[in-house]
Amino acid sequence: MLLVVTASLILWGVSRRDSSGRYVRRCALLLLPLLGVCWAVSSYGFVAYWRLPFAWPLVCILMLTGMASLYFYLSGLALFLTPLWLTMPLASVHLNHGINLHFAAIWLIFTAIVIYGRRILLRWFDEAWARHQENRQLIARLETLTLQDPLTGLANRRALESHLASLHAVQVPLALIMVDVDFFKHYNDRYGHQAGDACLTKVAGLLATAVRTPEDLVARYGGEEFTLVLAHADAQQAAQVAERVRVRIEEAALPHAASAIGRFVSVSLGVAATDGRQTPQQTLAEADAALYRAKQAGRNRWSH
Repeated sequence: MLLVVTASLILWGVSRRDSSGRYVRRCALLLLPLLGVCWAVSSYGFVAYWRLPFAWPLVCILMLTGMASLYFYLSGLALFLTPLWLTMPLASVHLNHGINLHFAAIWLIFTAIVIYGRRILLRWFDEAWARHQENRQLIARLETLTLQDPLTGLANRRALESHLASLHAVQVPLALIMVDVDFFKHYNDRYGHQAGDACLTKVAGLLATAVRTPEDLVARYGGEEFTLVLAHADAQQAAQVAERVRVRIEEAALPHAASAIGRFVSVSLGVAATDGRQTPQQTLAEADAALYRAKQAGRNRWSH
């Protein structure tokens, strides 16, 4: 009956959605001693009336395995176990008119099981939690690596395609800007690939500062090509961002002695906008075609 009442009160408390959990804790503080008394009376009957002293420690061990959750709630554990701890000496006095060594040994074993069992369980829990946290950090790191370009730290092509697919799924209007570093092959031939990597990293940083908000995605599309995704942007807004990117790169004055159009690094840009109904592949193709037109027109410019 007590178990039924306990379960009913706890379920009622959960149904109230008490986010602080105060109701459940109060019920626990009230009911745990009562449950402990029920177990203590049963154990006392095993020892004192049915003459089954060995059944008591067995019942206690079985009971302790089922109350592992209380090991983390020290006050609740103490309230529940206090009646059981008192049962053993009372039963010994009832049977032997005193506490003999046999009953004292059983009482000490029971106490040791509780103390060391709780300590071991807490240690296992701490180790399991630490391992869980390490695994979560490892998984997060792996997920980041799969979506991040290792050189520039920008989103990679996989992240770009995933982002475009999610926007297309809800038909979000957007603009795409494809960016290509002019004569980058000549840059690598002149300065070396390590310098080329450093140049791409600097360009990536400039692109990240030229977008409207942090919500605009800047991704490395491949090689010396980058892509900017501007959600909820039209062609005019995209053109403003494209010009800002071009000017930022130009003002950075990164030396490029092998360029055919100047002494510094420059970029060409292709702009495409969609109302959200076009597929990402179609919008990318339009931006790529616009980029080609910008190159054909002399580079260091944007086109749509």
